[in-house]
Amino acid sequence: METPEEMQSPAPRRRPAGAQAAKKAGAVRRPRTGKPTKGKKKKKRKLRSPAMRLLRALMLILSIASAVATIFTAYSGHISPLKHGGFWGIFPLCFPICLLCSVILIVLQVWWHWRGVIIAALGLVASAAPALQICPLHLGTPKAPEGSDTFTLLTYNVLNLNDRRDSTDVAPNHTIDYIIDQDADIVCLQEAANVTVSRHLFVTAEQIRTLHERYPYIITSSGAQTIMSKFPVQPIHLTLTKEEFDDAELAAYRISFPGGKSATLFNVHLQSFSLTKTDRELYRNLTDLQRESIQDVRTHLIHKLSVANVERARQAQVLMRLIRHYGGPDVIICGDFNDVATCYAIRTIEDAGFRSVYASLGFGPIATYNENRFYFGIDHILYRGSIVPLTIDKGTVRCSDHYPLKATLAID
Repeated sequence: METPEEMQSPAPRRRPAGAQAAKKAGAVRRPRTGKPTKGKKKKKRKLRSPAMRLLRALMLILSIASAVATIFTAYSGHISPLKHGGFWGIFPLCFPICLLCSVILIVLQVWWHWRGVIIAALGLVASAAPALQICPLHLGTPKAPEGSDTFTLLTYNVLNLNDRRDSTDVAPNHTIDYIIDQDADIVCLQEAANVTVSRHLFVTAEQIRTLHERYPYIITSSGAQTIMSKFPVQPIHLTLTKEEFDDAELAAYRISFPGGKSATLFNVHLQSFSLTKTDRELYRNLTDLQRESIQDVRTHLIHKLSVANVERARQAQVLMRLIRHYGGPDVIICGDFNDVATCYAIRTIEDAGFRSVYASLGFGPIATYNENRFYFGIDHILYRGSIVPLTIDKGTVRCSDHYPLKATLAID
């Protein structure tokens, strides 16, 4: 029986089993209003319009395509035109354009599409080494090693001394005047068969006399390769067949410097594209975004570029064979390569331990050809051994269809 106390006290309230389990699990109790007392409110997902989603998808596709194209064109110079065809040698010419497109895509997307930015940036990072060859970012000037001999070298394709400027009807010849004004210690000229007095070219006797007084060593070899030097020069006889260097020229010299040191210098003019006036007009129309026949493009441009790539690849191998035989440890190669810094010919030479002077010292892109919208850096100076580059400058004179390159070098 119940006691009087038990009969008077109310029965204890039982909690539902679910509530007790929730309490043990640490769940947050909600008031009767149904609103949570703790925790963050869920953010509503912002819905994008179909047009914005389409634009983002398009930019993502463009970023992927740009990254793939940039990487491929950056390293396409490793593909041998001799083994796989000269068509592959065209792609290094496209590398600057792909590089620029990747940068533009990054700028366009940087504030609103991070996925596209990351993909385009990855393409730039993967192609950084070739990019710094055509667009180096060096600041400052290195110092010459103590006890080294310092000299200046000028390389220039002079177009047989034809002045392309408007004022070509007066003497003296502007190209010769430029060479005299530069006063380089060594001058390597391409397409310079006759550096002599000429009424047709407005080359005066006074100019030629000045050249001979300043440069006691003047040698023209291999048809139109000319060297003028203040230092003693000994030409190296090279036996080349027409198949090895057809429509190209190569000359080699041994230079003796005042300190008793010497170096081998190769003056090169590799295979040109051999484009006719019609071919150049076709190229200009393409750069003006005009419609042209695919057959004309294939016949007049792609075929000729491919053939020239194969020839330059063969000439680069011949050049390396001659360097192994005559070069020695200290070698300089300069001249008109008719191709860009990331091409197969340059990479073949760099595999033998050579480095580009411009890639070692320059800042920004460089174009050494100035006509028909072929704005490419196709003139180069390469070195190896105890040669140390100090400065390099591109001339602005437009007497020829090429710009000159002048470098200060030291031999340690």
